[in-house]
Amino acid sequence: TANTERCKDYVMNSIGIVTLLKPHFGYQKCAAIAKEGYTTGKSLHQIVVDEQHLMTQAEWDATFNTQNLIHPKFVK
Repeated sequence: TANTERCKDYVMNSIGIVTLLKPHFGYQKCAAIAKEGYTTGKSLHQIVVDEQHLMTQAEWDATFNTQNLIHPKFVK
């Protein structure tokens, strides 16, 4: 049986989900965010919401909800 919480943690702590941020910030900014996450081990959420305040928690939740991760809608 799959551990849904652990699977969610794997996805949400993956640098690969940075692609959902591209419509918001563009390629260069997303690449910089991904590089910071990779080199520091920080999650994208920690960088984008907690540290750089580039999105609110509500904006993050709307972008990274389960349905949008499965069938992305790239809307600003």
